Amino acid sequence: MYEPQINYLAVLVATLAHYILGALWYSPLLFLKQWTSAMGLSDAEAEELSKSRKGKGLALQFIGTLVLVFVTAHMIDYMKVVHGDFCTSNLSLGLLSAFWLWLGYIATFGLTGVIFEKHSWKLYGINMGFQFVGLMIVGAILAVWL
Repeated sequence: MYEPQINYLAVLVATLAHYILGALWYSPLLFLKQWTSAMGLSDAEAEELSKSRKGKGLALQFIGTLVLVFVTAHMIDYMKVVHGDFCTSNLSLGLLSAFWLWLGYIATFGLTGVIFEKHSWKLYGINMGFQFVGLMIVGAILAVWL
């Protein structure tokens, strides 16, 4: 019977890495201007939104990221047990697992915003790009440390 072998330190480090990536991704260093434009916000509206989302919003996002990483850790651990001979290394298994999770759940769910909420493809690209890069980092950290 399968018994999960989860490295909780790796889960915490991967969560922090994903969270920090989000801070950089949606900052002036990377995609803040493009995201603001795709959202249809003025600079003043974006600044107001940023101020209103501090504290509780950031804490909730951290918890959401922790859940995402924890579930990903279980999937990678399970894939190591079931398909460990499929990939040449733990890293490739982690990246492949993260890719399929992103494609199957995050990228497809994100289409809802484009189809039904009239979000632009540009916004979809920015947000899904963040999730893709974030999950690849998470998959790499977890696979190497699991």
